[in-house]
Parts: sequence; structure tokens; C-alpha cells
Amino acid sequence: MNTFLTVAGLLSAAFVFGTTAWFFFVQAPVLLARLGRERFVPIQMMATKTLGKVLVAATALTLAAAAAGAGAGFAGSPLVWSAALALFGALVNERVVITRALKAGGRGRVEVRGKDAEASTVGFAADGVGDATATMHRLVVLFVVVMLGGVVWHLLLLAKVVGSH
Repeated sequence: MNTFLTVAGLLSAAFVFGTTAWFFFVQAPVLLARLGRERFVPIQMMATKTLGKVLVAATALTLAAAAAGAGAGFAGSPLVWSAALALFGALVNERVVITRALKAGGRGRVEVRGKDAEASTVGFAADGVGDATATMHRLVVLFVVVMLGGVVWHLLLLAKVVGSH
């Protein structure tokens, strides 16, 4: 694999991992604690829509770098499969799940009024804004895990490639 493509794939996969970790484990808990659910949820909904688009673009770049680096034998390349898994998770989330989750969240925001004291990161991760969004919110998390599974697999494979040189 050519060095430029290795670096491009590494940077895009690391960006996906870092951005996702920041979004869910740093930014969300801090904003939820400081703003409370009523003010946090609309901001998080807008940010999630943007994040979905960014993650699709970054995972597509990861896949393009892997496919270009694999050349004619790209269909059998584990680097291509790992990047494809990451793109699959990001695409399903952005095109299907997040869209539906945001619609449900818009309807479910009524449930959060007056519940700022009940705000917890774990509760929000599991249930979203309440009963109306719990299933869709869990599907968003599921496809984030699928995407991250592909990204981590990809990064581990790249570490082997870089380590062998």
C-alpha cells in the first residue's frame, strides 16, 4: 500500500474514532450537565444531524483510500472490508436511523419538559428523550457501534501494515 494512501486512511479512520468519542463521551455529558435536558436536546439533535454527514464523508474517504491502496485485488482486502463496515454503519445511521430518530425526538421533546433534574448521560444514551425515542435512540447507538467496530478493525489492520515497514 502506498504511503500517501496509508496516511489518508489512517487519518480519516482516526478522525472518525476521535470525533465519535468526543461527541458522545466528552461533549454530550458536559453539555447535558450544564444545560439540562430541555436546552441540551435541541442542540444535540442539530449536532447529530451534522455529525452523521461528517462521519459518512470520513468513512467514505477511509474506504476510498483502502480500495485505491489495494488496487485490483481490493475485493479480498481486509482493509477494504473494515472500511466498508465502517461506511455501512455510518450510512445506515445518517440515511435511515438518525432521520427517524430526530423525527421521533421532535415529538418526544414534550416528555423532557421539567425533567432537567433527571438528566443523566447514561439515561440519555439508552433512552434519548424518553419512551417515544428509546428504540430509535438505541438503533443510533447500535449503528455507531457497527461503524466504530469497522474503524477499530481498520486501525488495527493499518497498525500491522505500518509496523511491517
